[in-house]
Amino acid sequence: MGKPTQGPAANAAPTSPATTRALTIRDLPGPPGVPLLGNLPEFVRGGVPHRVLHAWCDRYGPTFRVKLATGQAIATADAKVINTILRERPDGFRRDSRMANILDELGGHGVFSAEGPRWRRLRRMAIQSLNAAYLREYFTTIARATERLKRLWLAAAVAGERVAPLRDLKRYTLDVTVGLAMGHDLNAVEQRGDGLHSRISLIFPEIARRITAPVPYWRVLRLPRDRRLDATVREIGDLVHDRFADAKRRMATGAPPTNFLEALVAPIEGEEAFTQRELLGNVLTMLLAGEDTTSSTAAWAVHYLAEHPEVQHRVRVEADEVLGDDEFAPDPATVGRLRYAEAVVNEATRLRPVAPFLFLQSLQDVVISGTARDLQVGRGTPIIALLVYGADRDTRRFPDPQAFRPERWLDDKTAAGPDTQPFLPFGAGPRFCPGRNLAMLEATLLTSMVCRNFDLESDTAAGPVGERMDFTMSPKNLRIRLRPRKVPPAAGTPRATTQ
Repeated sequence: MGKPTQGPAANAAPTSPATTRALTIRDLPGPPGVPLLGNLPEFVRGGVPHRVLHAWCDRYGPTFRVKLATGQAIATADAKVINTILRERPDGFRRDSRMANILDELGGHGVFSAEGPRWRRLRRMAIQSLNAAYLREYFTTIARATERLKRLWLAAAVAGERVAPLRDLKRYTLDVTVGLAMGHDLNAVEQRGDGLHSRISLIFPEIARRITAPVPYWRVLRLPRDRRLDATVREIGDLVHDRFADAKRRMATGAPPTNFLEALVAPIEGEEAFTQRELLGNVLTMLLAGEDTTSSTAAWAVHYLAEHPEVQHRVRVEADEVLGDDEFAPDPATVGRLRYAEAVVNEATRLRPVAPFLFLQSLQDVVISGTARDLQVGRGTPIIALLVYGADRDTRRFPDPQAFRPERWLDDKTAAGPDTQPFLPFGAGPRFCPGRNLAMLEATLLTSMVCRNFDLESDTAAGPVGERMDFTMSPKNLRIRLRPRKVPPAAGTPRATTQ
């Protein structure tokens, strides 16, 4: 585990007979850089920094040095180091302060960027609103958005039009998240033209742009894109304020909570009521994470279904058996029975993880036990944790790792051992993603719904599908074609088709 140090003398203290001293950042190998910018040009070139980091890891070993415009950082795929860092958050390590400051500037004063005691308070807020009991209450919102998406894709299929899954799935997850967060029916799936539904999707790319900017120019000069971003956040804040007032009135009647804000009307026992800024920050966090990460995960699942007709067929057979007369799962318990559809989502997540690394920094001088050598990390040192390096490198856990094989998730062979290379798409430790269950539920439901109602095929007329890393990793140039499927009736039960 991490051991705080008290100055240079700690460097020489051996932690085991085989280790004479801990490695420092100066001891680590790393790629050569260019003056001033270091490795930044290569890191961002092509929009696939996770692939660059994994290639560097192959070349320089599990822990190496990276030179960025803001200074040197440690990058690591060492499972022992990563597990220690994630386990000792938030007291020993925190999210990179640059990222946290940018989110706070936008009003994202929520659990994602919070640290220390404030994080514990806001974490309880998030856990309270995302527990299993509330997910059951929330399912009507998810079902409404799913029905709309099915209708949208059915119209495109009948018209013979190409479908852009990521665009439509972002609208779908936005509808779900806004509904769950505030009880507001945005109906982004069916809306066209300008509106909040179109502006929210611009927030994540703007955050990513600011994180990689050499200087924080927006603090002294507001460009038109910065003013649009400010206006969008204010619009969300006004909506949160109005919806929370509605939530308080409804909860005063004794009704059960049906959304995030209603669940927060009654303060957590022993704590003060949440401030308007805290409410906005956590709602904004939900909107961004729910819209971007879940939509990208579901889009990658759709991509692999279109590429693998045999997998598509197996998901369809399972859906026909489990769903009966329903065109998609009617409740969370039914989603839980769609084990092969869930395996498809897990395999898509393995091959195309939407959050492949995490920027952190140490809050104190510390020595961390590594697999081969211990690592000394100075206070404030940036750390890039490669959370999913094992996804395509760990051939013991994932034989033939480049192949798309959902079946590997139907047994216990993918379970992690103490020395396995990291595959932690939702993080780990105290700051494990609280929205994991909701994300998996949505993506599994969508995977089954698509195969139940449509035949899918790839459309690469505009070129192959690629990757794009903004704040998260999403598919680029993904297009598919759908054909309406005649859904067979349940045994002995006549029913209409989707046509």
